[in-house]
Amino acid sequence: MTSEQNAPLTLGNLDARVGRRQALKIGGLTVSLAALVAACGNDRNGDESAGRVGNAEAVEALPDYAVNAAVLLRTASSLENTAVYVYEAAQDLGVLEGDMATLVERLIENHTATSAEMGELTAAAGGTAWTSTNPWLMERSIEPMLATIADSDDPGRDVVNLAITLENMASSTHQTLTSLLTDADERLAVANASTQEARHSAAIVLEAFGTARRVSPLLVGEDLVNANGVISRYAIETTFGSVAQQEINLGVADENGGRTTYLLATPAGNSYIYEELTEA
Repeated sequence: MTSEQNAPLTLGNLDARVGRRQALKIGGLTVSLAALVAACGNDRNGDESAGRVGNAEAVEALPDYAVNAAVLLRTASSLENTAVYVYEAAQDLGVLEGDMATLVERLIENHTATSAEMGELTAAAGGTAWTSTNPWLMERSIEPMLATIADSDDPGRDVVNLAITLENMASSTHQTLTSLLTDADERLAVANASTQEARHSAAIVLEAFGTARRVSPLLVGEDLVNANGVISRYAIETTFGSVAQQEINLGVADENGGRTTYLLATPAGNSYIYEELTEA
């Protein structure tokens, strides 16, 4: 390489060092940078909000409502009522027989009683008892899942798996509420409800699949094998009570053996039954 090639770029040797194409690139870069600086200048006008890409609806902000004991207890009631709704829908499908049908009758009674207890505690906390399902959960999860089950290749299998999943989610919710509520009676009630619904889940598993499904193989260092695109459920699935979201596969398998996947999570800000929310 010559000394001329190694010389620093100056105004004096610019023409010698930069060809026509490079000059066009530099010119374009200069214009782009100038436009960027102008756009970011302090004296620019127009809307200063963040830009949008695509045509999706704007994210709606959560309501700024108070979350107190009454709200939490109303939310607990809504989950109990949602469970009753699901079991009654399963009865209407006509896929429950024998001992499973008898068990579901008992589960409906238990959830109805727990909802009533949460309602009494809500009133004691100065709120209005909630006697309906959880509208957010119904619209986004339960109704789509029931529609999928209605068209399934095995509605009975899907009803059982939905029941197990829903009971686990309800148990996790009550477990979470034990750390959010401060009154002793309220905390005792939700702790008992959490225990009862964990037992519900275990009872459904054992009734549907027998004692071979007592303990998840993951707890003894073995692999979990899911058959036919459906998550295998066990009476005891974790060492400690989990509050993680619940995954469930429902409906007809596609060409790859996969089924429609849904997630159920414990209620949060978007699914609480606030005191400002009234029943239809």
